[in-house]
Amino acid sequence: MVRVAEILASGLGRHLATHRVSESVAKACRMILACRTAALGGHVIECEKGHVVGVAYNACRNRSCPRCAFYRVQKWLERQVKTLLGCPHHHIIFTIPHDLNVLWLLNYRVLGDLLFKSAAAALFTLAADPKHLGARPGAVMALHTWGQQLYLHPHVHCLVTAGGADALGRWVASRRAFLPAEPLKQLFRAKFLYGLRKLARQDRLRLPDGWTREKVQSLCRRLETKRWNVRVCERYEDSTAVLNYLGRYLHGGPIGERRLSDFDGSHVTFTYKDYRDQGPDGPKQKTMVLGRDEFIRRYVQHVPPKGFHLVRACGLYRHGGDAGDVRRALRVVLPEEPRLHDAIMSRTLPPPPTDDQRTECPVCGSRDLRVLWCPSRGAPESLAA
Repeated sequence: MVRVAEILASGLGRHLATHRVSESVAKACRMILACRTAALGGHVIECEKGHVVGVAYNACRNRSCPRCAFYRVQKWLERQVKTLLGCPHHHIIFTIPHDLNVLWLLNYRVLGDLLFKSAAAALFTLAADPKHLGARPGAVMALHTWGQQLYLHPHVHCLVTAGGADALGRWVASRRAFLPAEPLKQLFRAKFLYGLRKLARQDRLRLPDGWTREKVQSLCRRLETKRWNVRVCERYEDSTAVLNYLGRYLHGGPIGERRLSDFDGSHVTFTYKDYRDQGPDGPKQKTMVLGRDEFIRRYVQHVPPKGFHLVRACGLYRHGGDAGDVRRALRVVLPEEPRLHDAIMSRTLPPPPTDDQRTECPVCGSRDLRVLWCPSRGAPESLAA
């Protein structure tokens, strides 16, 4: 299997010499390169009689590392499913125009926060209108910044309850159509552009060379007439299907290593789904070849800043305040508890690492095992000798 670390090791030095990157990007790359190598140390598992059961290097546990995604995603899914209410959910996607990509690259944190706030404000403003719902739903929101071909494509996926709590805490079920897409688009566009203008006036944006505040204002005026993409999907009776979809991309970077089919030292070949070319079984799977340097450039632009939350909960799913009390009260009305299905879990999660996970000694059969840790830059094989 082709590894992302193999591609980075081949061309990262050249990329860092020709591009300015943040410390978060540099650290993520270092961690991916060091993952499961002697640079992070290792451990030996042995039985009470000294027989070696397994030897392994330590994982880096960076959220951008594709080899560390399995357990992080699994824990996230198990944590989120305990929060979900036992009701149908809707999947809503808010996307900003690509005209903003040049600003996004310099302002990931600021524009990421604005994207979350604008999407949530549009969603809850429209849901509060008695013509549509007249209640406060719950939403789990996840930021993705890439498309299948690794282009910069910032958008927020929202898993939204098909209903909400009114002012008295009573459950109000939504109509099948839920919220209309066109008013949602207009609200989202207005709130995002208002926030962007405010950021420009307050000098909180890093601007590209040659840009001024007036150019940002001009861009906002142009975007007022541009079509913004907000997609309201059909109702999902099984909300865990969308939850698994979100979890698949929260950790491990923008591309899973199962999609990497070849690397010859100068070019990377990977598969992708072309959603513009739909076949009878859904989007067609195609192959793309990128130069190594271009692949690395596309890959590292999706590394989030340190401490930036890629998942946020709003409304009934918000942590703290009265949301938890209302949610517990609604469980009486909505007793069904969503479950993660093994078939979905195995299809969603990346494969687990191949470390030796045996629970008994292959020599004497003893189950009394212990772990001997080796410090960083140490070789666990030396402990096993």
